[in-house]
Amino acid sequence: MLDLSLIKEAPEKVRLALSKKKIALDFNELLLADEKRRSLIVFVDELRSKQKQFSKELASLSPEDKTKKMTEMKFVSAELKKRQAELSSAEEEFRKLWLYVPNIPSEEVPDGDSDADNKEIKKWGTEPDFDFKPKSHEDLIGTLDIADIDRAVKVSGNKFYYLKGKGVILEMALMRFAMDKLMAAGFTPLMPPDLVRADAMYGAAHFPPEDDAYALERDELYLAGTAEVGLACYHKDEILKSEELPKKYCGYSACFRREAGSYGRKGGGLYRVHQFHKIEMFVYAKPEDSETEHQKLLGVAEVIMRELELPYRVVLNCGGDLGLPQYKKYDVEAWLPSKQDWGETHSCSNDTDYQARRLGIKFETKDGKKEYVHTLNNTAVASPRIVIPLLEIHQQRDGSVKVPEALRKYTGFDEIKVVR
Repeated sequence: MLDLSLIKEAPEKVRLALSKKKIALDFNELLLADEKRRSLIVFVDELRSKQKQFSKELASLSPEDKTKKMTEMKFVSAELKKRQAELSSAEEEFRKLWLYVPNIPSEEVPDGDSDADNKEIKKWGTEPDFDFKPKSHEDLIGTLDIADIDRAVKVSGNKFYYLKGKGVILEMALMRFAMDKLMAAGFTPLMPPDLVRADAMYGAAHFPPEDDAYALERDELYLAGTAEVGLACYHKDEILKSEELPKKYCGYSACFRREAGSYGRKGGGLYRVHQFHKIEMFVYAKPEDSETEHQKLLGVAEVIMRELELPYRVVLNCGGDLGLPQYKKYDVEAWLPSKQDWGETHSCSNDTDYQARRLGIKFETKDGKKEYVHTLNNTAVASPRIVIPLLEIHQQRDGSVKVPEALRKYTGFDEIKVVR
C-alpha cells in the first residue's frame, strides 16, 4: 500500500508510476473518491458530535425543550444513518482504487512493456556446446521415467504432473540442498500454511486481482501461490525491535497458480504448472538497509545456480514486468538448450514498505520512533522450474543426466539413467 500522503502531495509521481508499470487506473477517479470519502467523514463526525452534545444537555432541559430536542435528534439520527451508509460505500470505492495504486519504482527500472524489455546486467557460465542433438526436458522426463504427465491429466487436468522415482528424490535433494544453504546464511526455516484468508492475500499485495488465485469459497480461504504470502504476514500488526533487523526467513511450501505465465509460451511438459514446490527467501529490513539486503538475496540465488552448475543471466525487470508492490526486481534466468533461450528460475524483489503498510509491520528505532519495515523476497529453488534446466544442461550423449556434485550427497546417486 502506498503512503496516502504521496497521492495527495505528489500526484504526478504516482501518475508516472502508473504509466511506468503499465497499470490502467483512472487517477482522477481515485482523487475524487478520496475527496468524497473525506467530506463524508467530516459530515458524519459533525452529526455524531451533535448526538453527544444532546446527551450531555438532556438532563438539564425542561420537559417541553426535551420533547422538542428529541424530535430534532430523530432527524439527526436518521441523517447520520444515511450518511454512515454513504461513507461505508465511499470508503469501499476508495479502497478498491487505492489497492491498485502501485509502489513507486526505482529510477533504475528501465521502461518497457514486458519481460522482453528487461535489461541484462550480468551472465555466468558457458552455454553448453553439445556434440549431439540435445533433448528437451519433455523428452528426458519420458526416457528417464521421472515424471508422468499423461496420468496426471486424468486426475487433475492440464498443467499437472506426477513426479516419479528418481524425479521425486531429485526434487527432495534440491530442497534440502537449498535449505542447508539458507540456514548457513542465517535464514530461519518456516513451513507456512498453504491456505490463507483474503486479508493475508491483500496484505501481501497478491490481491488485487482476486481471480488469479484458487478459492475455497465455502471456507473463505485461498490457496497461496507462494510461501511469500505466509512469510509476509508472519509479523502482521507487530512492532519489531531495531536490533532484531534484518529478520531472515525461508519458507517451504506447495504453490498453486492459475496463470500460465511466460513459460507457457515456451512449451509444455513441466513449464508453469498449476502446482509445485518452492523454498522462498524473505527478509524484514530497516529502510536504509533494504538495497544491501536486496543484493544479498540476489547473491544467494547466484550461489545456488553456480553450485548446480547452471549457466545463468541476471536481468533488471522493466516497469511493465513489475507487480504492484515491487520497487525493483531482478530475475535470474537459466539457459535452456532445447529452446535456445533463457527461462526464469528466480525472482528477487524489493517491495520497500509497500507490504508493511498493508500489514501494519513496523520497527522501533533507537530514539523510540515507529517506522515501517522494508520487505524483500527471492526464490531459493522452485521445482520443477529448476529441474528443467538441470535436466537439459546436464544431459549426456547416451540420454542419461549427470547429477551436479553439490546434490550427490542428497540424492545418493550421481546420474539418472535411461529407463526406456
